Amino acid sequence: MKTPSGLQLENDRQLTVQEHLNLLTQQATLVFVLIIGLTGLLMTQIDEVLQWVLNRMNPCPSTECLTLYEPASWSVVRWLTAVFLAVICILPLIVRLFYKFAQPGLTKNEKIMFRRWSLYSLVGVYTLLSTLFFYAIPALYSFGDGIHNEIGITSQYDAVQMFIFALSIFWTSLIGFILVFATISAGTTGLITNSTQDWWRVRIHGIGGLVLLLSLPGRWNGTNIALITTLIIVLEYVIKFNVRTSHSINLPESIFDHEGKRRNVTFVDCSCKGVAYPIDTSPENTGLLRYDALCQNFDEREDLLDHTNRHGITDVIIGGCTSRPLPNSFKDALQSIQCSLRGLDLLGLQGSLHNSNIQLNDEVNIAMSNLIDPWSRNQRVANVRTLIEKSAHRHLDLNDSISWKEQTNDHLRVNVHSWTDEEKLSLLD
Repeated sequence: MKTPSGLQLENDRQLTVQEHLNLLTQQATLVFVLIIGLTGLLMTQIDEVLQWVLNRMNPCPSTECLTLYEPASWSVVRWLTAVFLAVICILPLIVRLFYKFAQPGLTKNEKIMFRRWSLYSLVGVYTLLSTLFFYAIPALYSFGDGIHNEIGITSQYDAVQMFIFALSIFWTSLIGFILVFATISAGTTGLITNSTQDWWRVRIHGIGGLVLLLSLPGRWNGTNIALITTLIIVLEYVIKFNVRTSHSINLPESIFDHEGKRRNVTFVDCSCKGVAYPIDTSPENTGLLRYDALCQNFDEREDLLDHTNRHGITDVIIGGCTSRPLPNSFKDALQSIQCSLRGLDLLGLQGSLHNSNIQLNDEVNIAMSNLIDPWSRNQRVANVRTLIEKSAHRHLDLNDSISWKEQTNDHLRVNVHSWTDEEKLSLLD
């Protein structure tokens, strides 16, 4: 499958990499300045905050069981807590700036996914913070202290390790929560499909595992291994149940051309506002999409770009027109992801005939098989001959021009403009 990268949408501006980096640097600088400023302000009140948190987590009736074995580490806890609170305070702004930076390059489905992810994750982050520090972690410490008391052990707790353990659990829950909602949103909008699930799986597991590995204190201790393993299991479960299969189209299967390249070919049934003859099925191993009017509808073109990018389509073949009426910006967008665009000109074949014309159905199927890329010339001749033999019409009209002739009863029209004389003779045998 082709990696979904390099997509240039129709409304993308032609910006250099340096311009993107400059914009990203400006936003990142604003975030860092705000974090530094808020951290400095919070440090003036951090001792009161830490005292309140310790009272919440302390499992003992008094503070006599709390010990500070490494006084120098307490300074690390103070600064770490201040930075953490500063990030929590400006988290909505961070998400907003990230969306603003990514918005020009997002498709319609991706914008919907990102907005849902942003809303749910922000609400969930603050809910998770409250639940952990008000209920879950104090209950966990109280449960452990109760076990110690039952067996007669006098407990002494390291205040630094209590904070680090609590922050590790919260940080893992936070990363997992964001990735879970991103996965659910992507699955809901149809971005995670049978053909793209591996692409998503590598990135979701990679982001979650790498962030935790680099950010959790202690690196490969038992607690961190358990937290990372739990995150991977949860994410795999969520991905598995959010894979979507589209039933309105036929997804293509990879075929090899004469050069041995892997090709994913998809036919597009563009009805041209209901005028063009509908394509009911596509050749074997090819995909099929249906749209109303690609040349007039920006959302449909964006959806086609999104589908082409996600499924690694290499060849898009428009049914209704020759593809010339489509905007150049759309053609450039397809070219940016190495996808070729062609048209069958079925409107020219149809002319003034009604969609119910039985002979037209056979001629449309022949036109769809009358292609040499990615199929070879011999395959094209064989495919056309097979369809002619299955047809009830016994006579052939070989159309040796780009424009189509008028239909004659019981005479199938076959465009042989690009055929050699030998191929034409073999068709008539």
